[in-house]
Amino acid sequence: MSNQGLSIFDHDGDSSGDSSDSSEDTTQVIPAVDRGAKAAPAEQPQATQTKSRPQAPTQRSTEPAARPAPQSNQQAAPSRPAAPAPQRASAEQRPGSTSSAPQLPTVRRGGYDTAAVDAFVRSAASEKAGLSASLGESQRRLQALESEVDDLRTKVEEHENPTYAGLGARANEMLRLAEEQAAEVVDEANAQAQQVRQQAQRDAAATKSQAEADAEDMRIVQTRELDETRSRTMADIEAHRSRAFAEADDRLANARREAEQHRLAAEQETNALRTGAAREAEAARAAAEREVAEARRELAVEQERLTREAAANHDAATAETQRLVAEAQARADAAEKRATEAIDAANAAREQAEQESEQLVSRARREAEQIVSAAKKQADALRNSGHADSERELQALRAEVDRLGRRRDSITSQLSQLRDVVAGFGSDDD
Repeated sequence: MSNQGLSIFDHDGDSSGDSSDSSEDTTQVIPAVDRGAKAAPAEQPQATQTKSRPQAPTQRSTEPAARPAPQSNQQAAPSRPAAPAPQRASAEQRPGSTSSAPQLPTVRRGGYDTAAVDAFVRSAASEKAGLSASLGESQRRLQALESEVDDLRTKVEEHENPTYAGLGARANEMLRLAEEQAAEVVDEANAQAQQVRQQAQRDAAATKSQAEADAEDMRIVQTRELDETRSRTMADIEAHRSRAFAEADDRLANARREAEQHRLAAEQETNALRTGAAREAEAARAAAEREVAEARRELAVEQERLTREAAANHDAATAETQRLVAEAQARADAAEKRATEAIDAANAAREQAEQESEQLVSRARREAEQIVSAAKKQADALRNSGHADSERELQALRAEVDRLGRRRDSITSQLSQLRDVVAGFGSDDD
């Protein structure tokens, strides 16, 4: 950008020949072009306008963002004066280019040097031709700028943007380009932000779907594993309980069998002792009875003999008979006493055998009761052990369920965070 401010004249290399003359030209500021003053530029051919338009900056495809235009700016825009139209008309009537100086008559006396005059005239003609060309180019550029200003004013009025007519064409063009670039940057940033937001939403949706799928798969797997563990634990508990009950039943049956065997053995031994004592008592009674019978028989024989002898010798035999009777009576008493003692001994042996049998039966009963009680205690201990194992398994299952619940809560929290992120993108978009 040049340092000429808001000037529309950009002098080319061919018009800068005389720096003193060009520096004296006043910079002309183009006023705001009124829409009603487009009749004069419209007379120029279309080819001239298209040829001069490339000098202006290329208009971008993106329109600037619409801004509210204050009413005071639109009313304060000055109208374009119609003065440049006669200048362009007069400029078009001038010759476009002059390559040689006009032919003047030569004066010999008191005149100027012909060569100097010719050089000056050629220089003036060249400068005039350059200025005419520059003026024509400036007029063409002015027409193009007026057309662009009209277009911009139309767009400004359509979008209700503030008017920059008071700043001049160059400032208006610079502001337009700045607005277009800003609009492009904003549109590009919005497009990138929209793409990033859409991609983030897609990623968040995919992550959410994947997380929900993983959570569902994990829940199904954990539920299946929990069901299998519960089934195995219940099966193990049931098998252990069945084994404990079976073992307790076996031990109780064995204890009952052993008690029954001890009872039968005690009864057999008692019966044997009772039978032996009865046989011994019966034998002793029979022996005593035989001895008493023998003593009585002998006494009867002896009495008969003594009676027979007493008949022969009554007196002598009486004393002897009394002695023998007393002796026989003593022997009979002794035999009866021995028989009574044998019977008492048999009764004592029988009572002792009965007491021993009762003691054996009581001891066998106590041992059987102890065995049955021990078997019941062992069965109860096994049953309690099975309950304790089942309680431990249930506690382990509860701990596993609590761990799965905490994991589910963690996954739910992550899904909530993802939803918050997606909701944040949606609020930014709004």
